[in-house]
Amino acid sequence: MAESGSAPILHEALATIAAAARAAYADGSNLRVRSSGIVHEVAMTKWFADERMPGPACMVGVSGWDPGAAHPDRGPVTCRRCLKLTHTEPAGQQLELFPEPDQAPAEDGADGGA
Repeated sequence: MAESGSAPILHEALATIAAAARAAYADGSNLRVRSSGIVHEVAMTKWFADERMPGPACMVGVSGWDPGAAHPDRGPVTCRRCLKLTHTEPAGQQLELFPEPDQAPAEDGADGGA
């Protein structure tokens, strides 16, 4: 199928939008989606026409692929998924699901006798 005359113009527009978005994060900013209180690590993700756009490293969805939905944020990363991916998650904040028997809390009166 022959390429229409508007396809190169569209690709150029998408490239311009993607380049501007990448430039906004060039200083090492993190990313916030809309008015969310969660700050994400940034990763370059595939967008339209194989352009790369900054997005959340944890790959949380940004509804509608709206390039204006995400914006730079200088605050520290607070997304637990992003922190886990970068191995900077604070240790000791998650309880063990199946603790070892010697780590289980002792119960009062549980001496095995009746």
